[in-house]
Order: sequence, then C-alpha cells, then structure tokens
Amino acid sequence: MEPFHHTITYNNKRYNYAIKPLNKKMVHFKCDAAGVDQEFLAEDIPALLIDLPHLIASEKLYQESEKSVIRFRISKEDKKEIEKRAAKAGYRTISAFLRDLALKK
Repeated sequence: MEPFHHTITYNNKRYNYAIKPLNKKMVHFKCDAAGVDQEFLAEDIPALLIDLPHLIASEKLYQESEKSVIRFRISKEDKKEIEKRAAKAGYRTISAFLRDLALKK
C-alpha cells in the first residue's frame, strides 16, 4: 500500500510527513523535520500528530546545536560494522553512537 503524504504547518512553515498502513493495527510514520521514521500502533497516530509540532521544534534546536563536523575515512566493511553496532546499541544515527563512544568518561 502506498503512503499517504500530508503536511503540518508550524511557525508559518509547512513540513511533510507520510503515513503508510502496514496492516490493520500498525502504520509506518515518517517526518524528516521531526526526526521520526518508525512504526507505530495506528491508534497512537492522533497523539503523535498533536505532538508533531513539538517534535519538529526539538529537532530544529538539536540540529542548530550540532553544527560542527568531524570527517574521517574508513573502509566499507568498517562502516557496515559501525552501523551494525550502532543499531544493536539502539542508536538512531551513527553520529550519536560515535559521539557517545568518543565522549565517554
């Protein structure tokens, strides 16, 4: 089934999101502006939509605070291993995983 594409307006700007039904009880929800890309119970979507402006605002603040970039080169195999370890540890992004590893005290 194809996703339903919608927009939400926050601070006079429109943000896209998509809802894709997976079955009668589950949907996949994606909103890049809010940093959300996951499955939810269909019954939880109304509450998510109510919270969506707050999630967008939080994501914008986070992105603004994370402006510095560190780059380095690794092999494809190492990248796959890092991605695997990050996912296994429950991280949504490799950046968050590497930042936490590097800043452990």
